[in-house]
Amino acid sequence: MRKPSNRKVGKKVRQDNFDTKFEHMVGEYQSAKAALDTLEEDSVEYAAQKKQCDQLFASAERFFNSRQR
Repeated sequence: MRKPSNRKVGKKVRQDNFDTKFEHMVGEYQSAKAALDTLEEDSVEYAAQKKQCDQLFASAERFFNSRQR
């Protein structure tokens, strides 16, 4: 006979994984943004760092929106 599954535990684990991954993504974005703030706006490094920040933000936004169901 099968043992009944405990779906609450599964949902809790998935929520914890989501929180952990999202916190990591936000942390990466914040560190990249902090590095961006130290650069001059007209430099080549600024443009590259800005592009990276935009990509990290978009990635975190897609991750968040995909899990909101």
